[in-house]
Amino acid sequence: MIYNTMSLYKKIFGYSLILFSFVFIILIGMPQLYQGSSAGKIDKEAQLHLDFLEKEDSKLVLLYFGYVGCETICTPSMSEINEIYTKVKNENIAVYFVNLLSSQEKDMPDIFAKHFNKNFHGIYLDTLGLEKLSTQMRIAYTKSPSNEFDINHAGHLYLLLKNEKNYLQKYIYTTRPFNIKTIIEDIQHLLK
Repeated sequence: MIYNTMSLYKKIFGYSLILFSFVFIILIGMPQLYQGSSAGKIDKEAQLHLDFLEKEDSKLVLLYFGYVGCETICTPSMSEINEIYTKVKNENIAVYFVNLLSSQEKDMPDIFAKHFNKNFHGIYLDTLGLEKLSTQMRIAYTKSPSNEFDINHAGHLYLLLKNEKNYLQKYIYTTRPFNIKTIIEDIQHLLK
């Protein structure tokens, strides 16, 4: 009789431990479940001096770093950015795709960006320009050891706010896929 009772306690403890493990794994893998709308969003205000934005007049800029030909991260991200851009429908927003691969042809980033929306801008920077930009914005990326036309990069989205002369980095969205609702709310708040 005691043996059967111990076995029941062990089973309950074992099942509880397994359930706790699954919940813990899910919470680690999906922080947006317990962090609310701020999950995957970093508030970071930093003055930026970006040459390619000197003639830009939009109050807000969505800035994305990737490379032409990136099918796993950039293509879905650019589609999501287009969804955000279309839902906001405001002329005071510009979208820039900055190519991190300097070995591609110079017109390819703009063609790639305009594939998602004719109003998007694609930016090509040479190696020195990329180094300067990645230092200023602390962007980390590495070339693939196996393919010269492949780069390992994070796929974050940056929201910039225009101030007197330059742009202020306001938010960095890190969660993939992007939390479109949160980004749209942030944009609408900043446009007021």
